[in-house]
Amino acid sequence: MIRKATINDMTAIWDLRVQTTQLLKERGIDQWQHQNPSYETFIKDISLGEFYVYEMHDKIIGMIAIKGGIEHTYDQIFDGQWGFDHAYLTIHRLAIHRSYLGHHIADQLLDFADDLAKKNQVNYIRIDTYFTNKYAIRLFESHGYILRGWIMLEPGEGDLRRLAFDKWVG
Repeated sequence: MIRKATINDMTAIWDLRVQTTQLLKERGIDQWQHQNPSYETFIKDISLGEFYVYEMHDKIIGMIAIKGGIEHTYDQIFDGQWGFDHAYLTIHRLAIHRSYLGHHIADQLLDFADDLAKKNQVNYIRIDTYFTNKYAIRLFESHGYILRGWIMLEPGEGDLRRLAFDKWVG
């Protein structure tokens, strides 16, 4: 079941964040290896009503942020251009518990984002990932996302470049 996260879910959400950080490290992917996403980021997403969890048997096994409004790191795109100049939703912090990888939980969360976009009459979604995260790239492309170029995250630690994808869901 996919539902909006609450503050009461933070222990499980943070545990999933820590476990995902380890999985990415094992896969040689620098994503999530520094301070972001921070604990405060998840709290903010929840307080804005923009964070969802996938729960099975009272256990959180997946998560996703689906955010409205302008994502300023998407204002400038390099080596390409966005497919549309239209209001959009942004997906961040998509993660699945390692025990459930391959069980199509990420597919269900991305389908949920599509449905939410249509319901809110936004019909356009943007998403990004680390250059070497072949798992995310394959997932996004299997859901119809098109690689549009790359963006730069706000200053922080690690490689700030991210591949930028979008799709029309109307």
